[in-house]
Amino acid sequence: MKPEKTILLTNDDGIHAPGLQIIRNRLAGAYEVITVAPDRERSAVSMGITLTRPLRIRRESPDQVAVDGTPSDCINLGLQAVMSNLPDLVVSGMNQGENLSYDVFYSGTVGAAFTAHLYGLPALAVSMIPTLNDAGDLVFDFVSAADLTADVIRRLLPVARKSVVYNLNIPNGAKKVRVTSLGDKRYHPEVVETRDPRGHRAYWLGTGRPEYHGDGDSDVITVQEGDASLSILLYDLNAADECNHLKAVFS
Repeated sequence: MKPEKTILLTNDDGIHAPGLQIIRNRLAGAYEVITVAPDRERSAVSMGITLTRPLRIRRESPDQVAVDGTPSDCINLGLQAVMSNLPDLVVSGMNQGENLSYDVFYSGTVGAAFTAHLYGLPALAVSMIPTLNDAGDLVFDFVSAADLTADVIRRLLPVARKSVVYNLNIPNGAKKVRVTSLGDKRYHPEVVETRDPRGHRAYWLGTGRPEYHGDGDSDVITVQEGDASLSILLYDLNAADECNHLKAVFS
């Protein structure tokens, strides 16, 4: 029997990223999962779309399509050129790394979810926060995180609202999900100057080590305490108080 609910799945780490493939396999069966994802890593592009060239797609399998564009491109193509009907939920991830606090402004993972939101669809961004092993390598337990995500989706689908975007961050080993607000995560960007083989200056731009601030209900503190954070993002950038202040100035 064909599943009743359909999920459009994307990410910003590329269609072959383990986080995406593991969550796809975990959700398959319970849902009809259509994957439309970038053909390579497209991290930190926010809601960027491709306007200067045509986009091309490559069908990896009957229900998986790779796009030579951004995560937002994938949503636009998925909804308008790949799928015949709108999905019940858009899932973006599972990202390899956290998307907390101000990360949501430049994250390709969250950007894809916001793009789905513009179509009036409920959307969930999912990110996995790794730990370090004794050798200093990043360890991602995508399998347990996919199980937790599946449970979140099961509980969220009947009540998901189209007016918001849901942002799920899962630390390694998390068993509990807490609904949170955004905390304060500030970067001090690092710019490293180098020289190319011709002697010209070139620059590497890094995010630097972030500083975290927040209370116990914030996403940044919740994940530090080992629980998964489910934040609700409202796409409303209006600042009513500031508008009223300026109206008084310019009246």
